[in-house]
Amino acid sequence: MVQSGERRSPDSRSKERQVRTRIERAVLRARLVLFWEAVWPTLASLSVLAGVFAVVSWFGLWRVVSDPARYVLLAGFGGAAIFLLFQMLRARRPARLAALARIEAASGLLHRPATALTDPLAVGADDPAAEALWAAHRARLLATLDRLRTGLPSPGLARRDPWAVRFLTVLLFVVAFVYAGPNRVGLLAEAFRGGEPTAVTIARVDAWVTPPGYTGRPPIFLTGEAAKPVGTEYGVPVGSVVIVRTSGANDLTVASSTADGETPAETVAVEASTGPATAVVPLEQRLVLDSAGGVVVRKGERELMRWHFAVEPDHAPQIDFARLPAPTLSSALNLGYTLKDDYGIVEGRADVAPLDPNSADETARPLFDAPTIPLSLPQLRTRDGVGETIRDLTAHPWAGATVKITLVARDEAEQEGRSAPIEIDLPARRFVEPLARAVVEQRARLAMDANTALQVGDALDALTLAPEDTFDDIGDYLGLRTAYHRLHRARNDDDLRAVVDYLWAVALGIEDGDLSLAAQQLTAAQEALRQALENGASDEEIERLTAELREALREFMQALAEEARRNPNLANLPPSPETQMLRSQDLERMLDQIEDLARNGARDAARQLLSELQNMMENLQAGRPMMGDQQSGEMMQSLNELADMIRRQQQLMDETHRTERGLGENGESMTAEEIEEALRQLQELQQGLEQALGDLMEQMEGMGIQPGEGNPLGEAGEAMGRAAGDLGDGRPGSALGNQGAALEALRQGAQGMAQQLTNQGPGFAGNPGGRQMPNTDPLGRPQRTIGPDLGSTVKVPDEIDIQRAREILEAIRERLSEPDRPLVERNYLERLLNQF
Repeated sequence: MVQSGERRSPDSRSKERQVRTRIERAVLRARLVLFWEAVWPTLASLSVLAGVFAVVSWFGLWRVVSDPARYVLLAGFGGAAIFLLFQMLRARRPARLAALARIEAASGLLHRPATALTDPLAVGADDPAAEALWAAHRARLLATLDRLRTGLPSPGLARRDPWAVRFLTVLLFVVAFVYAGPNRVGLLAEAFRGGEPTAVTIARVDAWVTPPGYTGRPPIFLTGEAAKPVGTEYGVPVGSVVIVRTSGANDLTVASSTADGETPAETVAVEASTGPATAVVPLEQRLVLDSAGGVVVRKGERELMRWHFAVEPDHAPQIDFARLPAPTLSSALNLGYTLKDDYGIVEGRADVAPLDPNSADETARPLFDAPTIPLSLPQLRTRDGVGETIRDLTAHPWAGATVKITLVARDEAEQEGRSAPIEIDLPARRFVEPLARAVVEQRARLAMDANTALQVGDALDALTLAPEDTFDDIGDYLGLRTAYHRLHRARNDDDLRAVVDYLWAVALGIEDGDLSLAAQQLTAAQEALRQALENGASDEEIERLTAELREALREFMQALAEEARRNPNLANLPPSPETQMLRSQDLERMLDQIEDLARNGARDAARQLLSELQNMMENLQAGRPMMGDQQSGEMMQSLNELADMIRRQQQLMDETHRTERGLGENGESMTAEEIEEALRQLQELQQGLEQALGDLMEQMEGMGIQPGEGNPLGEAGEAMGRAAGDLGDGRPGSALGNQGAALEALRQGAQGMAQQLTNQGPGFAGNPGGRQMPNTDPLGRPQRTIGPDLGSTVKVPDEIDIQRAREILEAIRERLSEPDRPLVERNYLERLLNQF
C-alpha cells in the first residue's frame, strides 16, 4: 500500500487529505447528533417532570394537601427524577462506524463510500492493472464524498409522547408563572416546608388603627366583620398607630408604603395575660402614620393584605386677644382671648417680655424674670371657645412696667400657637400710706438689681430711725427691722428673693393690715384648685384643695369684717334697700357645688363655677373701701374738675358762636381786627382746656378710673385739638362743630366716671348716699329678685345629669374590670375614663 500510495500523483494525495479531513469533521457532528438523539428523550422527560412540579407548586398544591400526602408526592417526584437522571447518565459515546453510517444515510450515499475509503488494497499490490483499477475506484469514491451531511437530530419524541403532554406542560408552566407573581420562590419552597392557605393566614391576623388619645376617636378595625371593603381609603389623624397582631403566623412582614419608599414596622412581643405557659405568644407590628400612603402585609414575597390611609393633619392651635388687656378695679390683670384647635388645647399661658431687651442695664443683676401667666381654659381640651383669666400681678416686681405680652396655646401634640404681641403696662397696686410706698420702692429696687442690696439695707435702716414718729403699729417697725437684718445676712440670690417677698408682706401689713394678706392667700388657694381641675387631679386632691380654699375664704371674710369694724365711715352707713346681701352660707354652697361637680366628672362646670367665684371675690375686693379719705377726696376732686371743664367748654362754645356773628361781649359789632384778636384768645383758651384735660386723664389713670367705654375723654381731647386748629385758621364755624363734639364726649366721660364710682357700692368714695346701680348687685353681677347670683350664669348640671354621669362612670369601670374584653376595647375605655 505504501508503494502504491507513493506511485499516486501529488494532486490525488492532496484531494484525498481534504476528503479525509471533511469526513472527520462530519464524524464529530454525527456523533453529537447521535448523542443528542440518545439523551434528549430522557432530558425532555426530566424537564416535563420539573415543569409539572413547578406548576403544582405555583398553583398552591402544597397548601391544600396534608403533610403525609405531600411527602408521598415529593417521593414520587424525587424517584422519577432519579430514574431519569440514571437513564441519562447511562448514555455512551457513539462509535465511529455508527457515525459514518449516519453520514452516509443522511447524505444519501450508496455503497458506503465513506467507509470504503478506509479500505486497503487486499491483493494485487504489485499488479499494475489491479493498481490502476484500485486508483480509479478511489477516485470515484472521492468524487462522491464532496458533500457530507449529518442531518438534524431526530429523537422521536412524537412517537414517545403521542398525546403531546410536553406542550401542555409548557402551557401550564407559563400560566402558573404569571399566576404565582413575585412569590414564586416562596411557593416552590413550600413543597419542602409546607404551606398554609391564604385564608387561614389572614384569619390569624388582627389589624386596627389606634388614633392618638387626645383626638377622642375610637379605634378603626381593619380586619373582621367591622372592616370596610377592600380598597377603601381610611381617614385617620396624623400620629395614628397601625397595629397588626399575628398569632402563629410570625413569618409575616408589615411595612408602610409612601412616596418616599417603604418603612418596616416595629415588632413587639405581646405578653399573654391568661392561658398556658406553652401558648403561642402573639406578635404585634406597629407603624406610626405621618403621611398619606398604604400599609401592606406580606408573607415572603406574596402580598396578603393592603390598606390605604389618608392622613388628616393636626394644625397648630390658634389663640388671640378677644379684647385689649385691662386692669380690674382691684388692679389685677384681666385677659380675654379666643382659642381654636382641631382636637383641643390643653395648656395656655401668657409670656411677658420687656419692651426693649437691649435697653436694660448690663451691670444689673435682676432677681426675678418676667412673669409667665397660666391661662384658664373654658373647658378641658378646648376646641373653640372664649376664655378669661384674671391674675393679680401686683406682687410681682415687674408690676407697673411697660412690657410686651404674647398669648401661647399648646395642644397635646406639643404644637404651640402664638398671638401677636401687645404692648401694655402691667397693673400695679397704688399704696396710699407713705411708709408702705417707700418700702415698695426699695423692694422694687432690690428685685431689679441684687447689687443694690447694701443701699436698700441703708434705706430700710433710715426708715426705722424714729419709730415713735413714723410707726403707729409696733409690728410694722419690727417687720422692717427684721427685713433689714435678713438682708444683711443674705448669702445668695435665694435669700435675697425671700427678702423681696417679705418686704411685700410688710408693705401690705402697713397699708391694710391682715386684709391684703388674707386676699393674697385666697388668690393662691383659688389658683391651686383651678390647676388641679385642669390637670385632672384625684378626688382626694380636689377635696383637700377645696378645704384649703374654704379656709382661705373664711379668713378673708373675717379680715374684711374686721376692717369694716375698724372703719367708722363704713360701719355707720345705713343699708340701702336695693343692696343684695352676700352670706357666708352662699359661698359655702358654691364651694360644695364645685366639689360635687368635680367628684361626678363635670370638671368643666366646676372650673366655670370656680371662675365665677373668683370674679365675685374680685368684685368684692374692688368694692371694699381700699382707699382712705385722701384718695376719696382726690377722686371726688377729679370729678369736680371734669364738671368745671364741661362748664368752661360750654362758655368757649358760646363765645365762639358770638364771635362768628361778629358781636362783642356787650353785643356791639366788631371790626375784622377785633374778630381776629378774639379768635386768637379763644384758641389759647381752647388749648389750655385741652392741656388741663390731659393732666386730669393722667391723674384718673393713676387712680384706676376708666370713665366710660370707648375712651370718651380721649375723644374730647382730640376734638378740642381740632377746634383750636380751626380757631387759629380763622374758621369759627368749623370750630363750633368740634367744640360741640368735645362737649358731648366730656358729658359721656363724666357719666361713665360717676357710674363707676357709684358701682363701688354704698359708703365708698364718691357715693355717700349708699346706692348702687339698679341692674347689678354689690358684686357686679346681674340683679336678681331673691338672693345673690351664685354662679347662675354657669350651666350647672342638675341631679338627673349628675346621676347619669355617675352611671356612665360606673359602667366604664365595670367593663374595664372584665379581663376577657379585648385589649383594644380596654385601652379605649381607659382613655374615656382619663377624661373624667
